[in-house]
Formats: sequence, C-alpha cells, structure tokens
Amino acid sequence: MKKALFLFIILPILLFADEYKKVTLQLNWLNQFQFAGYYVAKEKGFYKDVGLDVDIKEYTFNTDLVNSIKTKKADFAIGRSSLLIEKAKGEDVVALGAIFQESPLMLLVRKDSHIVSVRDLKDKKIMITPDAAFSASLLAMLSANGLNKNDFTIQRHSFKLDDLISRNTDAMASYLSNEPINLDEKEIKYKIFKPKDYGFDFYSDILFTSNSFIINNPKITKDFYEASIKGWKYAFEHKAETAEIIYKKYNSQNKSYIHLIKEGEILEKLAYANNTDIGDISNKKLQSIFNVFKLFGLVKNDIDIDSFIYDENPHKTMNLEISPAKQKLFFIILFFIIIVFLIVLFILKKNKQLKEQLQTVIDATDDFILYKDNKFRYLGCNKSFEKFVGKKKPEIIGKNDFELFSKEYAKLFRKRDMEAINLNSIQINHECVIYENKKIILQSKVIPFKYKKTKKEGILAICRDITELHEAHEKLKKEAYHDELTNIFNRKAFNERIEEKFDLYYRYKNEFCIAMYDIDDFKYINDTFGHDIGDRVLIDMTKYIKQHIRKTDFIFRVGGEEFVILFPKTLLEEALVVIEKIRVDVSNMNLVENKKVTISIGITQVRENDTPASIYERIDKLMYVSKHEGKNRTSKD
Repeated sequence: MKKALFLFIILPILLFADEYKKVTLQLNWLNQFQFAGYYVAKEKGFYKDVGLDVDIKEYTFNTDLVNSIKTKKADFAIGRSSLLIEKAKGEDVVALGAIFQESPLMLLVRKDSHIVSVRDLKDKKIMITPDAAFSASLLAMLSANGLNKNDFTIQRHSFKLDDLISRNTDAMASYLSNEPINLDEKEIKYKIFKPKDYGFDFYSDILFTSNSFIINNPKITKDFYEASIKGWKYAFEHKAETAEIIYKKYNSQNKSYIHLIKEGEILEKLAYANNTDIGDISNKKLQSIFNVFKLFGLVKNDIDIDSFIYDENPHKTMNLEISPAKQKLFFIILFFIIIVFLIVLFILKKNKQLKEQLQTVIDATDDFILYKDNKFRYLGCNKSFEKFVGKKKPEIIGKNDFELFSKEYAKLFRKRDMEAINLNSIQINHECVIYENKKIILQSKVIPFKYKKTKKEGILAICRDITELHEAHEKLKKEAYHDELTNIFNRKAFNERIEEKFDLYYRYKNEFCIAMYDIDDFKYINDTFGHDIGDRVLIDMTKYIKQHIRKTDFIFRVGGEEFVILFPKTLLEEALVVIEKIRVDVSNMNLVENKKVTISIGITQVRENDTPASIYERIDKLMYVSKHEGKNRTSKD
C-alpha cells in the first residue's frame, strides 16, 4: 500500500519534470537591458509555452562563447559579427538572428576636447580593445578618414569611464547604451563617432548555435528562436515593465531603474534600424562585414555566407509599413523606374539627340533624379534636383555633396551612397529635408550602376516627396488610440493599458485605482444649447482635468460623455482626494452660460482576483449609484 501511494505521488512529479526540455543560453556580457528579450521570454513564460526550460548564463571573463557551443556547455550563445571569422576558421557556427541591426559600438569623446571630426583624432590617444575582430569597424572608420595605426596612439581599454572624464584618454571605444547615459547623468557633454555613419554597418548580439545542434534538434531550435524574438518584441513594447524585471531579478551591475529604461530606448532604435525587423539577417550585409575583416587580414579564405545563416531566418532586407496592395504597386513602380533609367543611361552614351529628348522626359517629373561617379561627384541630374539645390546643372556637375549642401545634409547623403556601394544593392532610405522653406520627407532609392568603358561603379538616385503619405500614416496611427474631439486616449488605448496594469499588479502587487465619471444631464445640454456647446463642454472639461492629474495618470474617453481616469501605484484614499477636488472644481466652472455642469463619479481600487472586466463593471455601477443618489457626487468601493 505504501509503495503504491509513493508511486501515485512521485510518478506525476517525474512526468511533469520531463515535460520541459532544458536548454542553456550563454550571454556575452553581464546582465543588462542588452539581453532583455531573453529575460522576458523566460519570465513571461514564452519559453515554457513551447516546452523549454531555459537557463540563462551570465558572462564571465574566462568564457569562450564558440567553445561553449562546441563543448555543449551551452546550446545557444550571443556573439558578434566576428563569428564570421570563426566560420572562416572552420568552426561549426550558425547565426539564428541578429538582435541589433546596428552595432552600439562607437568612439566617444568629450565635447570640450575640440575633436569635431574623425580626422581630428590624429596624434590623439584612443582607448580601444586589443581584439582586432571586435574593433574592426572602428579601425575601418579611422582608415576611411585617412588615419592609419601610426597616426594615433592605441591605449589598452580600462573599461573605466573616468579615464575619459579625467582626460587620461582622448577617445574611448564605448557602447551607445551605456557610457553616454552615464555622461548624461553627470551632465558632461560628449560627441560620438559611429562606424555606420561612414559606411561600416555591423550587426551586434547575434544569437547563434551549431549546425549539428540544429540537425539534431530542429524543433527546439525553431521554438527557442521564435520565443526569443517574441520576448524581444514584448520587451520593447513594454520597456517599463521589462526594466522592472531586470532591476529586480537580473541586476548584477546594480543599475538604476531609470538607467535600464534609457538603455531600452536606445537599444530599441538599434534593433529596428534600417527598417528591418528584430532578428533579420542580410547575406549582402554579412558579405560587406566579411570584406572588412579581409581588409584587415583577419580572414583569408572566402566562406559560403548562406550556410552561416539559419534557414528559418526571414532574410528580410526591407520592411515597409504600408498595405500589401501598396507594397506591390511600390515594387512595380520601382522596377519600372530602374528599367527606364538603365535604358536612359545606356542611350545617353549613344546618341546626343536622344539624350536631349530623354533629359526632357526626366525633367518633367517632380522626383529628384541624379547620378554620381565612383568618387560621388555629380554626373547629371534633372530640373527638380536643380531647384532643390538652388543651382543650375553646370554648377552642380563635377561637385560633391560637401560642396553643394550643409555639412548635415552632405553627411546624410554620403552615408546612404556608401551603403549602396559597399552592399552593392539598392538602398531605400527616408530623409527629412527642407525644400521650398518647408520640411518634407524624401524616400530615396539609391542604385549602384556601372558607367563609361572603365566600368567604374557610381550611383543613381531617385528621391520622391512622401510627406503626405507619411503624415497620413502618422494620423492613422494617432487616430487608432486617440479620441478625435478631446485629443485624449480612447477606449482601445484603455483596454491595452488596463491589461498592462493588471499584469504588473499580479506580478509585483503594484496597486492602482480607477475612476469613471459621466457628465450629468449631458443630453439636456446638447438638446438645449446645441451640439457645438456640448462639444465645447467635453473639450474644456477634459483639458482642465488633464492639467490637474499627475503626468503618470491616464485619462480616457470610453463613451459619449463617459470618461475613465487610471491612477497607477495609488491607494483609494489618495485617489479619492484628487477625484473629489476635480468634481468640486468642475461644478464651479462656467462651462455653459446660466447652466451648472456637474459630474457623477465611481471610484475603486484593484482587488485580489479582479479582472479588467470586473473592475470596469464595478466602477460603472458605482458611477450609476452616484447618478441615482442625486448626481454631482462620488461613490467609492
């Protein structure tokens, strides 16, 4: 009997223990927002949803990331673009996805150092890691600006920001998501030099494993990758909650809550850089990175880039936030434009008369059309571009952007041109410029092309004003979450925010209060004084209430004259003081001539076992209690 009872108790436990497959993820640095997506996937149960029990290992200074995969101490790890070097050495590494499309690595200088360009680093001290693979993008940036290793002094990196502050070094290799935040907190002004601005665009934080692991565990690999990406998207959509998770459970560096949020804001931009999605890897971009490693002698043999990329990676190179129908139309138009202008360029070399006729055709378009040689000097353009520059074609031909535009615009245009040449692919960018004394958004398509008998590679650019399309998109985005009349959040926004508050409440017991108010006799106001007066009452009252609640509180219009106020991290008695003052102040406002306008309110605090539906139903009933008991009063529960 005892044995049977033992098996009855123990057997389900053993079965449950085997339910989740244990896997290990090795990080490449200490815990911080840099790895937020993995923490979130673990804490929110995304890994468990696909049957995985994930152990996240923090980096130690003797950790060899590739070897940890090779020796099976870890199933997955986080690496850098230098994994391509390991691949070239014959190591079995496969990149599942690149979390940061743009590397946070850059050079940091004090603003009062009078170093305003990369060239100014000549004869200066630069604190940089001796790892050539890690610092290749920085060295490439210096080299592209005419500096070789003999032109500056390389100091071994101390990883102490005080060395820059106290001027023990002139420039320091740093991360966008770390040192600049610390300087901001110390109110020390600084300047940064990013390799990407000079055409050297590296990936960072590449999630990788081995091909042998993928072959033996295809489902685990796919499930882990997808759950991790889901975690990253959630982390960036809920940065405050994510920062709180890291602050409480993964804060080995003792970073402040605010510092973690700032890290998240910076890293989000890097994750979605170049209009791509989190995790996407481009084989063309990897080839460009590999070419930089070859330039510095870090690799000799070529590799099959495609075999380095996980088969399930989307391989996306562009993500346009427009409808599928418009995307299809866009690509048809883009294809047509490319064909037309390749034909134009071919015919221009053959026949002067046809050249003049075709020039008339391209002059007829409002798009800016231009083409440059391999040194980015202008070979030709159309009338619209002449108007944009403010010069005639003879004054443009043979010049470069730095001779025609402000330094800001010149750097912007040079950056996009270099990307097209380095990646040898069409680059699509969105650029904000001033044209005819107003700010417009240009969508530029930069196309590498061969010209003349030398077959040197220049660029063809077609720029279109998409300001109206962009504004329409932003307007639709705003309308989705805002009430058009009062310009506050709407019911949809309330539904999402209340879900967040409940999630924080059940995880961390973050108390909150919620109040609903309704304008008394609003139908009478509309019927007697007209809808224009009714609308004015809604606008003026909302404006007043919004000014008299905290910035951390939220106000929503959930119905015609019904509104909800959400008080985060607030107890009932505290919220009641605020809401009662609002009720009294509203009754004393002169919103309608010869008519006193009042509101009836219901207010409550979140309770154990509450749901968004139950708390909403409770404040709705409390508000109607106030109505039935004479109006212009507050009912609490």
